[in-house]
Amino acid sequence: MPPVSATCFLIAENDLSTADRKKIRALLTAAFPKYAKLWIVDDSWGGPLEYRLLLRDLTGRLIGHLGFARRLIQVNNQTRLIAGIGTVAILPDMQGQGLGKRLLSELTIILTHDVTVEFGFLQCRDAVIAFYEKAGFSQVAQPIRSFHPDDRRWQIDHAAAMILPVTAKMESWPRDGIIDLMGMPW
Repeated sequence: MPPVSATCFLIAENDLSTADRKKIRALLTAAFPKYAKLWIVDDSWGGPLEYRLLLRDLTGRLIGHLGFARRLIQVNNQTRLIAGIGTVAILPDMQGQGLGKRLLSELTIILTHDVTVEFGFLQCRDAVIAFYEKAGFSQVAQPIRSFHPDDRRWQIDHAAAMILPVTAKMESWPRDGIIDLMGMPW
């Protein structure tokens, strides 16, 4: 199959139109049908996002999405500036064509030059760990502390934590202690 021609667009959260949000919710519903009820009103998994990276095909159809926000977090009493990444999705009929990797490659360029951070951070299901590792992320075996807005309490989570070295080396990531997101996950 020939490569899909697509273009990435970085857009600030506050610049998204109502139509953009509707298209994002439709993409997320297709990519994550199990959570269709969530996407009726929301267009991200968790906390507030700062930017969206949108992938459109030549017709302008939205085929890929991710959101991210910069935040200072604590890891083993060290402060780190990260981009919390969430709601990574490619339309199901477009998966397996390298578009997810392309989206993450574009993100790495943006985080290196435009919205500079030390690391990218995301949590994921075990089934997609290998995908993120191929895109340059490393899994760390550390618990994650975050705020759960529905329960209005802090929680400890042991989902796969994936770290993307951006302007810092992976060796400088603290390997001990809790990753405290100091807020909601993305």
